[in-house]
Amino acid sequence: MARIAVIGAGWSGLACALELTRHGHEVVVFEAAPQVGGRARAVRLALGDREFTLDNGQHLLIGAYTETLRQMAAAGVDAAAALLRLPFEIRYPDGFAVRAPRLPAPLHLAAALATARGLGWSARRAALAFVLRWRRRRWQAAADVPAAALFADAPPPLVRRLWRSLCIAALNVELADASAQLLLNVLRDSLNGGSGAADLLIPRGDLTQTFAGPAADTLASRGAEIRLRSPVQALAQAAAGWRVESRGRAEVAAAVVLALPPDRAADLLGAAGCPELEAAVAALRSVRSAPIATVYLRYPARVRLPRPLLALLDDPAAGRFGQWVFDRGHLDAAHAGVLSVVVSAAASALERGAQRLAATVAAQLTDDLGLPPPLASAVIAEKRATIVPAPGLRRPPPRLPLPGLYLAGDAAASDYPSTLEGSVRAGVAAAAAVIGDFGPA
Repeated sequence: MARIAVIGAGWSGLACALELTRHGHEVVVFEAAPQVGGRARAVRLALGDREFTLDNGQHLLIGAYTETLRQMAAAGVDAAAALLRLPFEIRYPDGFAVRAPRLPAPLHLAAALATARGLGWSARRAALAFVLRWRRRRWQAAADVPAAALFADAPPPLVRRLWRSLCIAALNVELADASAQLLLNVLRDSLNGGSGAADLLIPRGDLTQTFAGPAADTLASRGAEIRLRSPVQALAQAAAGWRVESRGRAEVAAAVVLALPPDRAADLLGAAGCPELEAAVAALRSVRSAPIATVYLRYPARVRLPRPLLALLDDPAAGRFGQWVFDRGHLDAAHAGVLSVVVSAAASALERGAQRLAATVAAQLTDDLGLPPPLASAVIAEKRATIVPAPGLRRPPPRLPLPGLYLAGDAAASDYPSTLEGSVRAGVAAAAAVIGDFGPA
């Protein structure tokens, strides 16, 4: 049995720890925050005269997130109860809609396009031809270019309503800023996946109870230790592995997994003073981050949307920043009247300040859905919520050049963007590298 230190108790670090303990290793998890969950956790938020347990960012999962669903099951979470599962659908308030029945790929997409509202037949044929063309190419681009290049010849309404919306939902950036290959990877697993792969999964409750809390409980039952409010200040090589310093206390672990954002991982690795890590540190420092904002709006409890989730046509130049709106009342009766609006690639929106952003989003919902002014609002902005999945993005692999040192989270190379699934996959990959080197206990 090896003692493994996992730095970071976000979804990646928790998934890594679950895999390591499942194989019998002794695990200690260091977390700087007072709670587990990282960028996917619960917060208490005042909206007028009431407090609600919501999330620090509204998340949407898909059926193709197989590793996330597997780790939820490993933590004892009943995904059928925890997640509202809906057939794939992109629906706008003005009636535009693409909805896929649960049929084998690509029949589900063909049926969705045949019954789509708001798309001409040329646009429908173009969308189906796109999927069939990339199926033949096994979803592999000859060179990684901006994702916008994939749709250079596509009808503009199709790009704006379908492909751009999917890119923002999956990669959290505009098509011009996104890696074509990463987007193709997500489309491969969802639009070309098995039955239910394209389904939309919306957490009914907060994300702490959806995964992070049960994962922490499962780890405790397996003898793992989770140290909250325990940032790691330094790493150094030791005779028996790695010396980990946290809050004035030092101990040695046989292996260390850094499940951290790229900048924080670079800081720790750079301070270790090991020449072998210089290339990895440089790669990590080259990774850019992007903000995501979630605007919570509280209305009278009778206010409901026609669907749990609607897409919105954003236009930042016109002060329209909302891209997706969720009706929390569809998910939890205690949240009736609470809507959450997601603003990805939110740098320009946040320049206006939280109060003004909330007002402009509320005005957007009034224009699109005829809603009254909200009773209260709040904005949660994660300034480094996601990495920018730029074309040709290079991140270090899970196994670093020095023995016993590994990467997970957004810092590690992955064929997925920095979604929850990407984070969980990176954590599992790091655990597999550790087990490959140290064996199961």
